Amino acid sequence: MNPVEDYMAKQRPLQQKIMSVLRSWILDLGTHTEEKIKYKIPYFNHFGTVAYLKPTVDGVDLGLVEGKSLSRSHKIVRIKGSKGHGYIRFHSLAELEEQEEDIRKILNDAAIMNRYLDQQKKKT
Repeated sequence: MNPVEDYMAKQRPLQQKIMSVLRSWILDLGTHTEEKIKYKIPYFNHFGTVAYLKPTVDGVDLGLVEGKSLSRSHKIVRIKGSKGHGYIRFHSLAELEEQEEDIRKILNDAAIMNRYLDQQKKKT
């Protein structure tokens, strides 16, 4: 197992299931997607940090580093903190599955934004 799988295996059963589904959707973004443990939770990079998974008391937060920008077009993204990070909280697999299309779209938009920002950095 890799460090992210080890981390997920230590969570409560519901959190494990939710994290497993979200992880697979994030990794579906493409071959440039990498995962690692950072700040003691799973982080996912796609031309920069795109998302993280954080267990909560009753579920899992899908954290989105560019959440402030994403929340303009995706109303389910909530903003947290002054850095503009966003999140979507899931309490059940059913809730996650109901929103699959929206979540995949949000993740794809986040990956596209990261790739664009990465290209802009390289131009300067």
